[in-house]
Amino acid sequence: MTGKSNLIAIDSSMPSLPPQDELEKSHTLLSNFSRFLPGMFFQFQRYSEHQFSFKYVSAAVEQLFEITAEQLINDASILYRKIHPDDLAYLIIGIRRSAAELTIWHHEYRVLRTDGGERWLAGDATPEKQADGSVLWHGFISDNTERKLTEQKLLAAEQQMRLVMKASNQGLYDINLQSGKSTFSPEYLQMLGYSAEDFPDSSQFWNYFWSDGVHKDDVANLRKAYQKHFASRGTIDYHAEFRQKNKAGEWRWIMSIGAVVEWDTNQRAVRMVGTHIDITERKRIEEELMLNQELLNASKNRYKELARELEILIANAPVGIMFVSNDVIVRANQALAELCRFPDAQSMIGVKTSFLYQHLDDYEAFGDAVIPKLLADELVEIEWRLHRNNGEAFFARVAGRALSSETYHKGTVWMIEDITEQRRTLDALRDSEGRLQRLMNSSLIGIVHGNQRKRLLDVNQVFCQLCGYTREQIIGESYFWRELMSESDQYICMQAYNELQTTGTTSSFEIMLRHADGRSIPVLVGVNHLENSQQEWVAFTMDISDRLRMHQLKTEFISVVSHELRTPLTSIRGSLGLLESGVAGTLSDAAQQLVRIANANSKRLIGLVNDILDMDKLANGKMSIKSEPVDLVALLYQAIEANTAYATNLHVSLVADVRLIPDSTTDTPHAWCLGDSDRLMQVITNLISNAAKFSPEDAEVNIRLFQSNHVYRMEICDHGPGIPLEFQAHIFEPFTQADSTNTRQQGGTGLGLSIAKTLIEKMRGEIFFVSCPEHGTTFWFDLPIYDPVKSA
Repeated sequence: MTGKSNLIAIDSSMPSLPPQDELEKSHTLLSNFSRFLPGMFFQFQRYSEHQFSFKYVSAAVEQLFEITAEQLINDASILYRKIHPDDLAYLIIGIRRSAAELTIWHHEYRVLRTDGGERWLAGDATPEKQADGSVLWHGFISDNTERKLTEQKLLAAEQQMRLVMKASNQGLYDINLQSGKSTFSPEYLQMLGYSAEDFPDSSQFWNYFWSDGVHKDDVANLRKAYQKHFASRGTIDYHAEFRQKNKAGEWRWIMSIGAVVEWDTNQRAVRMVGTHIDITERKRIEEELMLNQELLNASKNRYKELARELEILIANAPVGIMFVSNDVIVRANQALAELCRFPDAQSMIGVKTSFLYQHLDDYEAFGDAVIPKLLADELVEIEWRLHRNNGEAFFARVAGRALSSETYHKGTVWMIEDITEQRRTLDALRDSEGRLQRLMNSSLIGIVHGNQRKRLLDVNQVFCQLCGYTREQIIGESYFWRELMSESDQYICMQAYNELQTTGTTSSFEIMLRHADGRSIPVLVGVNHLENSQQEWVAFTMDISDRLRMHQLKTEFISVVSHELRTPLTSIRGSLGLLESGVAGTLSDAAQQLVRIANANSKRLIGLVNDILDMDKLANGKMSIKSEPVDLVALLYQAIEANTAYATNLHVSLVADVRLIPDSTTDTPHAWCLGDSDRLMQVITNLISNAAKFSPEDAEVNIRLFQSNHVYRMEICDHGPGIPLEFQAHIFEPFTQADSTNTRQQGGTGLGLSIAKTLIEKMRGEIFFVSCPEHGTTFWFDLPIYDPVKSA
């Protein structure tokens, strides 16, 4: 059967099918896509023992047999001459049996390469009995060389393993199953990366072996192998394979072989010897072989469904698809017909593609853009302005590739998607981004956009002018913000960002911005998350150089004015006091009333000047605050005594409530803390006088002192009108008053609470308030507890 004279290629004698026949279309489509599968499709027809031919062969025949499909169809005997002589007879016998029994033909055989090498192939084909008595096979041949080589490696590894088992003592062990005493060869430990020093006592190794060494999924099978061997009294060999962890923590496959060599009088196993061999490489080869076989089986099954799946895919694709030969559409789907305004897909067959272009120059320009990639067998992706059949223009995303010249003349397959709306949306987005950039650059405040990876993403023109760098310099380099701030200011920014991440908000803060020319510019910074994003942030920066200069001028002016006013006011107050006491003689009632009013207002004015001076000293760090033991209980009663007359004049009573345990020796409670007693008296007096001032007649002001965790807390509670909600955020700011009308009636400078807050904080304390409009206000301050005994 190997001679050409005994073969009759009957392809030419078969009636040719019409060019547009559905079978030819299917064959054409199958040929086009068969080049993407790892194997060769074929149709082989056998009329008699000596009459047979190939009806169809895919292009992969060149890769597998080093001959062309045309050569094989014209002369089927070429294939037989390629087959290894040792395999040819068995292949022919297989074909005869498949033809006689109409069973699936499957055969593995070798073919000879032109370079003298061999290639292993595997073939599968399904026979069909034809009306003329011939048999037609539809089949698939794949390259099986890799799998065969893997099998040969596996056989070699197994043979080597058997030789090692006979000639080597690697992994030998000898264990007394009843006492637990054992010995094992050093090679066994070395195989696992251990040494004898790691397990000086053999029992430690076997404890490790069962508890941590063997993979938990393999323990049950390993024990079953032992039990099976024991139960058979050694007639059944002990053999097991399991995973064992080496010293590096890697799992190695181990083959365990052994036998019981000693039994006691009760037929129980006493002594067992055996060997453990590392078979990780063999397992890897087995897994590789299994994977290759699975891939081969998948390829065989896949080609059978390819044509049907391809038809479904094209018909149901959401985008237009067309096959083009020599600029004429030979296949199209319904989505393309709808996109191009044709009645249906069938009506597009035979239509030239020129309708898609506005004019000849446009067509030629499209060709210049895509033809180089088509000739290079590369995927083409391009956006182009196309036209529908009715002349309407649209933007399209076009993707395509050249088809095999064996099935199509100048053939291409194209996917066309209408992206007109996407382009409009993209253009609108670009316009929006442009407007946003113009708005940012039109702002009077510097704007910085960044992310949590500490990279600046964008800045506006105002910020660039503020720092003296260009936008490209700022956003083009990672960590550029380090050039803009000192380390201390970087820490302030980081604290603010952490607070923003934790609470969702953070207060504005001041830092010094480094200008490119070396100057330092004071700026006010506010930071917030970008809307709908927790990963990106935006910061607003404002130059506050002028504000700081004005504040400095105000501070200097207040300081000068306060010092200059103090001396004449002291003289005025002294003189008015003398007049009021009658030193200059008895005054008339009217004059006495005027002097009394003038004296009271001079006292108030001196108090204002003193408060301003205190604020100036505190602001400039010139006020000395002592840190000495102070008893808040004693200070509380002193403050009540000092303010009782003032409260009585307002028809308000002061009530003390000390909730502390009395001293066991003096039976008197104490509340020791570190601070300045004079300044603390100033704070308490201010809070009590404020509470009395804003309390209704016949009301009480409650002063409570108690311990809370590690601090002493003093609360001053009134039952007055409370602090309006809109003013509560500003209550500790200087020169601010909640109700200027009432304050002016009762007297006050608007500085007392600001001074009190600063003094308490300088003594490491905290001050705040709770107020409900129409229900009164409670001011409180905390100071850390001081233990005089422990300190001594």
